Amino acid sequence: MAKPSFFCFLRRPRFIFLLLIFAFLTSSALGRGQHVVTIPASIPFPSGLAWDATAQHFVVGSRLPPAAVSSVSDAGVSEVLISDPLLPSTSSVAALVVDDRRRRLLVALANPAALAAYDLRSPRPHRRLFLSPLPDPSAAPGGVTVDASTGAAFVTAGRVILKVDLDGTAALLSKSATYSADPSLAGLGGVAHVNHGYLLVVERGGAGRVFKVDEDDGATKEVLGKALATEAEGLAVRSDGGAVVARGGAGARWLRGEDAWGQAAVQDEAEVEEGRRAAAIVVREWRRAYVLVTPAVEGNESGEEKVSRIEEVEWKREGEGDMVWGFVLFGGGLVVFFYWRFQMRQLAANMNKKRA
Repeated sequence: MAKPSFFCFLRRPRFIFLLLIFAFLTSSALGRGQHVVTIPASIPFPSGLAWDATAQHFVVGSRLPPAAVSSVSDAGVSEVLISDPLLPSTSSVAALVVDDRRRRLLVALANPAALAAYDLRSPRPHRRLFLSPLPDPSAAPGGVTVDASTGAAFVTAGRVILKVDLDGTAALLSKSATYSADPSLAGLGGVAHVNHGYLLVVERGGAGRVFKVDEDDGATKEVLGKALATEAEGLAVRSDGGAVVARGGAGARWLRGEDAWGQAAVQDEAEVEEGRRAAAIVVREWRRAYVLVTPAVEGNESGEEKVSRIEEVEWKREGEGDMVWGFVLFGGGLVVFFYWRFQMRQLAANMNKKRA
């Protein structure tokens, strides 16, 4: 009897089944590819990045006066969200955050420094809820975040952190000597609220140090120093408790906190294309980090090389973990398959004995 050919073997159902399992698991392990959204030219000099989980789109501002904010879909389609004629003509957007629980958009403005809140339930362009001038109109905000439980907003401006309540009343939260008395500090940048009663704040530019700040009394501690950090712009917190930092021309950095963020360590790093910079960062769907990537040298944005983008950050450590889990699942699938095959053989043998 002739032996079955290799091609006959390929047509066997069990081989096809195994091949399908392997293709599915390895494709999952390798990931779905980097998600990149091109920002339309209708948004000049993008500044600030937020994610609206309810509306499922990004929110991007513009540093070009007068201040305006637009939504950007995953397909790169934009629509104006905020066009406020009552703002000063010199105002520009510095940072953004969405208070999803109350459906508010908080916009930190520069020239002069202020915090504005808009009702996302109102028709577009959305209605303004309040405009709160910051104490030092010349100190451009570096970041803004919100406590989801109370609705209180926190804004970094120069070397201070301000707390703004639901009515728009601003009060000084922190002017800690940890950073206010340090002549080398370039100013405070991105800020993120952590659900344990404190904030994480990064130094803007310079060494890019990271600070932990109590949201009630403003007590401050440096958790990542000059020896480990570099230039920083924005900050966001992942659902697993880690933090991600936009590092300008260096790209992005993933940090993990130790001892309730008593200190921080670098988990992973990701680079951006040469000639570009990571100007802001946001987390969507719990752990997926996206950076606002802009040209390192500002100029005419009409050329393709000058187009700004929103890019998903690809972490090497997560990619390696996906591969390991893919092969673990594949191995588990093989065990199940061969156990099933053994059971079917036993069943067939028992049926043959009964017939005999």
